[in-house]
Amino acid sequence: MISMELKYTKDIINFDNKVLTKLDKFVIDFIDILSKHCNYVIISGYIPILFGRTRGTEDVDVFIEHIDKKTFVNFYNNLVKNNYYFLNPENENGLYEMLTEKLGIRAAKKDTIVPNIEMKFIKDDIDNFTLKNHVKVILNKKFNFFISPIEIEIPYKLYLGSEKDIEDALYLWDIFLENLDKKLMNRFMNELNVSGEQYGIKI
Repeated sequence: MISMELKYTKDIINFDNKVLTKLDKFVIDFIDILSKHCNYVIISGYIPILFGRTRGTEDVDVFIEHIDKKTFVNFYNNLVKNNYYFLNPENENGLYEMLTEKLGIRAAKKDTIVPNIEMKFIKDDIDNFTLKNHVKVILNKKFNFFISPIEIEIPYKLYLGSEKDIEDALYLWDIFLENLDKKLMNRFMNELNVSGEQYGIKI
């Protein structure tokens, strides 16, 4: 566990004096563009990494709201103008079609492959809840972006079930234990049919 200046209320996490990593800067830069075109929420592996968990990741997972093709094309053109490209071998029309087929599309800085952002349209009630109830992270009093509620991230990581995901869940549990909405977390534990008791996650 790292020492950090972290304050968590219901829908805002203030995180100060963090030394920004290359991955953090990549996320901040990309989200600055994405947020101009649609609502989004960052989910999964980047969240424990953001708060200090030491492990590698190649991609950052993002849910976005359903947008029309014109909005997507404007977003696509803005990314290209800002030195990004898509790893998928598709033009803007093919990429939009992939999104509508519930597939992920990946973007990275030109001449790189990692890190990259994987974006998907929200697809079900849990995704929709995650998007609408996102948590705002204010980083070093300067940058801000939206992440999934921790109360959803922990059950989701347990649901994925790999050793890495369980360690992610435990890391988030240890950091945010005193601030979690246990009723909300229990709701999603039940919806995903998971239990963390064997790992010490008791609600």
